[in-house]
Amino acid sequence: MNDSSVITSDRGTGRVASAQKSGFYYNWGPQAWIDMWMSDKMLVKKAMTLISHTFLPILRLSGDKEQVDRDYAEIKSRREVIRFLDSPREKWRKRYGNFVREVEWALLELRKYYSQKQYEEIVIGTAVAISAETSADFLKMMNSMGEKNKGKKTRPAKDGSTKPGRWSTFLFETFNPAHWLTGPATITEYDPGRGLTVMEIPECGWHTCARSESLPNPNALPEEGCLNICKGPFEALFNGAGGGLKMEFDPHLPETSCTVRMSWKTS
Repeated sequence: MNDSSVITSDRGTGRVASAQKSGFYYNWGPQAWIDMWMSDKMLVKKAMTLISHTFLPILRLSGDKEQVDRDYAEIKSRREVIRFLDSPREKWRKRYGNFVREVEWALLELRKYYSQKQYEEIVIGTAVAISAETSADFLKMMNSMGEKNKGKKTRPAKDGSTKPGRWSTFLFETFNPAHWLTGPATITEYDPGRGLTVMEIPECGWHTCARSESLPNPNALPEEGCLNICKGPFEALFNGAGGGLKMEFDPHLPETSCTVRMSWKTS
């Protein structure tokens, strides 16, 4: 499909209302366990080191080393403790919130010392490099969507739309592998014949998992990480090169919602 048609009309269209999720199934069901496991594997064991092993050393070289260490210790003191009896959903929320809070602090500090180009090279460039090194199999699998969907035809719904069917919707909302990153999401368009999927995220976990009063800037959404740890690296990693997957994020800042469009060549 033409690149010019990919994300030109998302804003204000196809939005889905925020669903209040609660109850035993939401907190202890299969998706909660998937998210708990993924948050430990992807955030605690991989992404957290981005702060302590990359951003922090750069900040120490850029400013007052002792002050940087004091500030980092203070932001770490705000971590929510993960308790044994917490539900899988709560463990996910706390891990995600702890990561968002600390990466937001690091990015706001880096902004003080570097130009926009240097900042993006440090933040987005490092995130892309680490992902390419540690998640090569995942990237390969995602970039094979065009090949996997080759020859597939779109089956319109009864109303003529390209929304997925009930069974597909159930599977996606019960075993969504991206749910640990987005929180509850809905596929509003699935058109393999044209190589297009649209996902709406009413309240992204990036903006809702950390308590606002604990953020380095409690009066604003954690926008830096949203744009430069999530949107920027994903769009760089999945840019449609060679007919692979193309991902485009449209955060509806200052709202907490987001539209994600995934497209791939069908021929």
